[in-house]
Amino acid sequence: MDRLEELEDAIIQAEQLKREFVANNPAGAGDKQERHKIYNLVERARRNLREYKKSMPDLKKAQ
Repeated sequence: MDRLEELEDAIIQAEQLKREFVANNPAGAGDKQERHKIYNLVERARRNLREYKKSMPDLKKAQ
């Protein structure tokens, strides 16, 4: 698995955790620190992918 696939997979996994947390804690219920941690995980995964793509301009040409 190359770096791009790893970063995309990290986003998928983080979003799955977020969906499960939201489904188990409707209407904002649940541990606020845990919610904050999960939401930050999703944003960090997205940011890592954006930064990787910026550092690899050849990716845009290949797509």
